[in-house]
Parts: sequence; structure tokens; C-alpha cells
Amino acid sequence: MKQNKFVLAGLMAIISVSFILSIHFFLKTLDLSIPIVAGESENHSKPHFVLIVQELENPYLLELFEGAKNAAELNDVTIELKGTKQTNLDDHMKLIEMAIASKVDGILTQGLSNEFEPVFQKAIDKGIPLILVDSNLENNDFVTYIGTDNYEAGYRMGLMISSEIQEETKVGVLTGSLIPNNLNERVQGFLDAIEVDKRIKVVAIESSNLSKIQGAEKTYQMLRNDPDISILYGTSALDSQGIAEGIRKANLEGEISVYAFDALEDTIELLKKGDIDLLMKQEPYLMGQTGVNLLIDVMNGQKIKKEYHIPPTLLRKVDVEDEFK
Repeated sequence: MKQNKFVLAGLMAIISVSFILSIHFFLKTLDLSIPIVAGESENHSKPHFVLIVQELENPYLLELFEGAKNAAELNDVTIELKGTKQTNLDDHMKLIEMAIASKVDGILTQGLSNEFEPVFQKAIDKGIPLILVDSNLENNDFVTYIGTDNYEAGYRMGLMISSEIQEETKVGVLTGSLIPNNLNERVQGFLDAIEVDKRIKVVAIESSNLSKIQGAEKTYQMLRNDPDISILYGTSALDSQGIAEGIRKANLEGEISVYAFDALEDTIELLKKGDIDLLMKQEPYLMGQTGVNLLIDVMNGQKIKKEYHIPPTLLRKVDVEDEFK
């Protein structure tokens, strides 16, 4: 009898361990993040918000979270940061579903694709305020957006290039991803701006998959395929870095002008060195800060607008030599 009890106990232990391991590896397949909470510990007596982003380790999005965290601390609310390691629409939507199921008090996230509309509507139907930051839905008319007018930013870049060239010019475009609306808008705005300038020809549009390494390789291949490219346009911070590395790999430093986005530490350094000619500086910190403040306004019954555009600024080497020493 004792032996049977030992056997049964052993079987139960094995089953328990197997179950725990199964759950562990299932969660691993989702490639989802461990939450980061503003404050020492999560306190559900306070309003509880969540920021869900497409690239958890992206410096630009981490700066956005810093702004959100600052506003949360000032207003005595908690906020979590969640995201996937790489852009994955399905896993991103699962994170939003999880936030809805846990009955958070507000959600900040990116409008990466119009495929997100049903899950956004689900949050709204459940009475959970949801605001988009950084990336807006196409033809969005039902949820508030905070961030750059990305089409206008791309258009402005196109006009800058058109005003600065002196002859026929070939351009290569490197975009972080072909999925998010914000990056597609920067490409489309750029293309529309240069369409009337017959001196400009876009010979390649490539995706870096938001990877500096892939961006460098795609840049190198563009330059090998068409050595006459004299301008490269990048739509994100990692594209900027990938372009600079690809140009070095092709041994063409100083021969190609680079127009790019996002004034982070690495891109500012490239601007100071002359590897980037013009940077479009966005304000992710302010986006996150504004997002939390507006979620609080909605919780307090205040009406908010559908769009809050935060204008970017253009930076050249002369603009950063003193400020970033």
C-alpha cells in the first residue's frame, strides 16, 4: 500500500511539472513581453493603464514610455509597458485582448494596421478608453490619435529634397516595415511630394524589418544594384543607422546624402559626424505624456479631440553641435 502511495505521488509530481512546462513553452511561443510597471509595485487601488508597443526594445518607443511613465507618476496612476520583440500583428492584438480581459482603466497603443479595428472597438464597447500613439489607423474616425502627422512629415521631406538638388537624382528608400501605417504614410507622403519633380527618380523601396543589420544589408544591396543612387531616405531611427552602416560597407561615405527620422542618441551622433544630412525629430516623450493625461481626462468624463498632432522639427549638423556635446 505504501509503495502504491509513493508511485501515485510520483505520478502526480510528474504531471504537475509537465503542466507547468507546457504553459511555459506555450507562452514562449507567443513571444510576448514581461510587463514593466511604473512604480515599485502594481497597485490596483490606483487607475491602471497599459502601453502596448510593436518593438519592446526600440529606443524610440522606450522614450515614449518614459513620457507616459512620467505623467503616470505625476497623476498617481500606474502604467505597464508591454510589447513583442519584433512587429507581430497577431501577438500585438493578443496583448490588447489580455489588457481588456484584465479590465485595465485605459490603453495606449499603436494603430499599426486597420486589422486592429475590431479589438479597438471591443475595448471601447467594454468602456475602456483607448488612445493611439505614434501610428494612426488609415481613415480613422473613431479613436483618438496622438503623434506626428506622418503623411505630412514624409511630404515635407520630399519637398526638402526637391528644393536642395541641382540635377537629375536617383533616390533609394529604406522603410522600417511595410506593415505599420505610420511608416507607409511617410513613404507615400514623400512619393507624392516628389511626383511633380521629374529630376527625381525613386529606384528602390526596401524594408529593414526594423533591424539595423538588415537595414545595412538592404542599403548595401541597393547601392550595388544602382551605383548612381545619390540620396537615401529612411523612415525610422533604425533605418537611419542601417543606411549609415550600409554606406560605409559600400565605401561610399561622403558621396551620398541621407535624409532620415528620429533624433535618438545614435542618430544624433551620425548627424554630428556628417553621416546623416537631415533628421526629422519627432517627440515620442511628449506623445506618451500626452497620452496618459488624455486617458485621465476621459476617465474624468471630459471630451477629447480625435487628433493631437505633435509637430516634428528638422535638424542639421549645425543644430546639434552645441546642444549634444
